[in-house]
Amino acid sequence: MSERDLIHREDSGLLWLERKLEVLGRPSVWLIIAWRLVNAFTINTFFQADEYWQALEPAHAMVFGYGYLTWEWKLGLRSFLHPLLYVVPYKFVDYFNLDYTYLLAAPKVVNALVAIIGDYYLYDLIRLKFRNEKLAVLVCYLSLFSAWNWFCWCRSFANSLELTTTIVSLYYLYANNILIALITAALTCLIRPTSAIIWLIVLPRIFWKNPKHIITALVIGTLVCSLDFLVNYWFYRKAKFPLLSFFRFNVADSLSSFYGVSRLDFYFLQAIPVITLNYLPFFLYGIAKTSWSDTKFLLLCYILIFSLIPHKEFRFIYALMPFILTYVAYGLFNIAIKVRERTMKILILISVIISAHLAYYFTQYHEMGELKLPTVIRNKVLEAHCDEPLSVGFLTPCHSTPFQSHIHLPSRVVNVWFLTCEPPLPHNIKPGITLESYMDESDYFYENPLAFIKANFPSIVHPNISPPRSQWPHQWPHYIVMYSSLWESNDDVRNFLGQYYGINEALWNAAGHWDPRREGHLLLLKLL
Repeated sequence: MSERDLIHREDSGLLWLERKLEVLGRPSVWLIIAWRLVNAFTINTFFQADEYWQALEPAHAMVFGYGYLTWEWKLGLRSFLHPLLYVVPYKFVDYFNLDYTYLLAAPKVVNALVAIIGDYYLYDLIRLKFRNEKLAVLVCYLSLFSAWNWFCWCRSFANSLELTTTIVSLYYLYANNILIALITAALTCLIRPTSAIIWLIVLPRIFWKNPKHIITALVIGTLVCSLDFLVNYWFYRKAKFPLLSFFRFNVADSLSSFYGVSRLDFYFLQAIPVITLNYLPFFLYGIAKTSWSDTKFLLLCYILIFSLIPHKEFRFIYALMPFILTYVAYGLFNIAIKVRERTMKILILISVIISAHLAYYFTQYHEMGELKLPTVIRNKVLEAHCDEPLSVGFLTPCHSTPFQSHIHLPSRVVNVWFLTCEPPLPHNIKPGITLESYMDESDYFYENPLAFIKANFPSIVHPNISPPRSQWPHQWPHYIVMYSSLWESNDDVRNFLGQYYGINEALWNAAGHWDPRREGHLLLLKLL
């Protein structure tokens, strides 16, 4: 039977899919709001440190007066525009003296709002760009049921905000509202400088058609950069130009390589499969069955340019998600042409079930201990009712959990320290040390944990003994945080620390992890 015959059968998969999309229509605003609020408030796992340390932590420090600013903030590499989103809800919590529950909830509301705006504009963008109502509807539902979107969009990453602002700016660009398009694009580039790659691909064509837009872009760029300067001056208390510092660190000095170098094919063979997950077969089929277009050109150029940057992460190409989902939708339409209604229903049902399982596992189970631990520490400290501050030390890879954005206790109540992982900056690198041979504090610890402990802690194990810093970088804390992977595999560490510390809490974290140091349980050891 030919494809034409299949299409016109009453039980055609394509006819069923099109009828279903007509009935469903565009997802309502209330559905999107409810969906993303549930999404944001049910994320109970840790993903990557930037979610907390580069967004919530600086906002918490600004509002409450305490928190840890990583080396990026000390050097002025980051714009405060993104953390500024969380200053308002934190100010609300502080002004009304709301309890800890509201402190944790406030950023979730912001994250939900970011995703809600993105989902709302996604329909308009796809309908306007591709002139296809059914395609736009399908892409919207694919977004709502995407396991990766459920896992990542409602987190406080700059990449999540970048995805939303990219959707909004592209919509206004295709709607011929160049003013709003350029404003949101400029803000996006200040929040995520590498987002400029999209606009370097898209805007030349616009400027070629109407050179007057170049003047508009220059004026808007100047005004938005001025706003960024004022925001950063308010935060840093001095003149800072994060955009210039970012390019000097990542491009001129190429120090981002310190945090890992991936293969050239990383985005093609790892990032796209992870972002699409169960959508991958549909995406590949959609790419194969559609002709060359400016959208394919954008996808290919963006990924190829990012592939040239040594340090790579899955979320770095997250801004492409609208067009990735578009090709997933094209794949589904092309499959629907060839199969019957029953087969199409089964395919979609299987995909939804897989999405649900993946979303549940990665937001409720995988790395749950790292997000739960700060609250456990907070409760232990408050229950102790000590006159002197308790101390907690993290013998883990750096930034393994959220910090004061979740502990929310000043230094007069608890003193928390952790192993650092600063890159080879001018002030901390010795002559003759190269990027490849440089080791940070956590590297030294994991190279020989027991030797590190004996070299960096007093010989007498007691939290009240605090010799001069020049001799002992760390003092013995009341609590030590450590992963069970190290505790169970290193007899020397377990035998030595076991004389003085016992396991007080064991929080499940991960069955498997790309970093084997983080597998198993997260242990809270208490001084005996």
